[in-house]
Amino acid sequence: MFFRKTLLILFAFAFLLGCGKTEEPKQEAGHGTDKHTEEKGHQDEHTGVITLSPEAIEHAGIKTEAISLRPISVEYAFTGKVSVNETRLAHVGPRIPGRAVEVFANPGDYVKKGQPLAIIDSPELGEAQSQYLKAKTAFEIAEKSFERAKIVLEGKVISTGEFQRREGEYLSAKTELKAADDKLHLLGMMEKEIAAIGKEHTINSRVAIYSPISGAVIERHLTLGEVVEPVKPLFTVADLSNLWVIADVTEVDIPKIKKKQNVAIVVSAYPEKVFNGKLSYISEVIDPETRSVKVRAEVDNAKGMLKPEMFATVRISTSEREKVLAVPESAVQRDGDKSIVFVAIDEHEFEKRVIEVGPRIDGLHRILSGIKEGEKIVVKGAFTLKSEGQKGELAEHEH
Repeated sequence: MFFRKTLLILFAFAFLLGCGKTEEPKQEAGHGTDKHTEEKGHQDEHTGVITLSPEAIEHAGIKTEAISLRPISVEYAFTGKVSVNETRLAHVGPRIPGRAVEVFANPGDYVKKGQPLAIIDSPELGEAQSQYLKAKTAFEIAEKSFERAKIVLEGKVISTGEFQRREGEYLSAKTELKAADDKLHLLGMMEKEIAAIGKEHTINSRVAIYSPISGAVIERHLTLGEVVEPVKPLFTVADLSNLWVIADVTEVDIPKIKKKQNVAIVVSAYPEKVFNGKLSYISEVIDPETRSVKVRAEVDNAKGMLKPEMFATVRISTSEREKVLAVPESAVQRDGDKSIVFVAIDEHEFEKRVIEVGPRIDGLHRILSGIKEGEKIVVKGAFTLKSEGQKGELAEHEH
C-alpha cells in the first residue's frame, strides 16, 4: 500500500515537471514574435525615406521650399477624341464602270497627289476614246476646209454662202471634239493621256485612278479582278499632318469657350506630352440627350504621334486666376503610373510621397491630394532622390 502511494506521488511530480518544461518554449516563442513585430514596425516607419549625406545633398543641388497657395489660371477639361480633318480627306472611286486589273496602294501607304492607286479596264472608256478620235478627225478635216475657204474667199473664187457653210461645219466639228474631250476628262483621263490618243490614234481601254491629295491610305475596298461601279469608293486618303479633336462641352460651360481659343490636348498614349491646338468650331445646336455641344479643335500632327480615334482630353485655360495649392513642375516625378514628390523630414532625410495632381498650368501642378500647405518639398534635385530610392528598392528586392 505504501509502495503504491509512493509511485503515484512520483508520477504526479514527473507530470508537473514535464508541464513546466513545455510551457517555457511557448513563452520564448511569444517573446520572439513581439521582437519581430517591433522590428517590422520600425521598418514601416522608415519605408520610403531616403537619407543623404551633406556632401551628396550639395552635389545633387537639392533645394526645398514650403508649399503655398499660388495664383494660377483657371482651367477646364473636356473629354473627346482625335478625328481626321475632313477638309483633308478624300474618298477615291472610279468615274467609269470596269474591272480592276492592277492595284498599287495598300492601307498605310503614303501617296502623293496625282499618284495612281489602281488601273481599271473599261469597255465604256474604249468607246468614248473611239468617239473622240472620230471627232478629232472630223475637226481636222473641217479646220483645213475652213482655212482654204478663207484664202479663196479673198480672191472671190468661192461665194459667201459656201464660205459660211464651211465655217459652220468647222464650228460644229470643234464643238463635238470639245464634248468628246470633256467626256474623257470626266471618265478620269488626264490631259497627257488624251493628247497621246490623238497623236498615236490608238485606243486604250485602261484608265488609272489617281489620288487627288497627298496623304496616307487609310482604307482600301478593292481587290484584283473586282468589277467596280462609279458609286463605290475604292480608297480613302487622308492628310494626317493636321487633325481634328472633337470634344463635348456641357451646357453650363459654353460661356467659357470661344472660337480661336488656344487649347491643350492630352492623350493617354503620351500622358506627359501636351499638344497645342485652337478651337475652330462650336456647334450651334445642343444635344438634347447629353445637354452638351460639340466643339472642334485643330491640332498640328506633323510628327504623326496622334492617331484618329484616340481618346483625348481638351484643356482650356481662361483669363480668370484663383489661388490654389500648387507646386513647381520640377518637384513632381513619375513613379510608374503615380505622381510623387519628396517631403523634407529634416536637412538630410526625405520622404517619398504619392500625390494626385491636376494638369500643368504656367509651369505649376495643382495639388489635389497627398500633401498639405506648409510642408517642405524638394523643388530641385528630385530626380536624384528618385534614383536613390529606386536603388534602395532594388537592393531590398535582391536581399
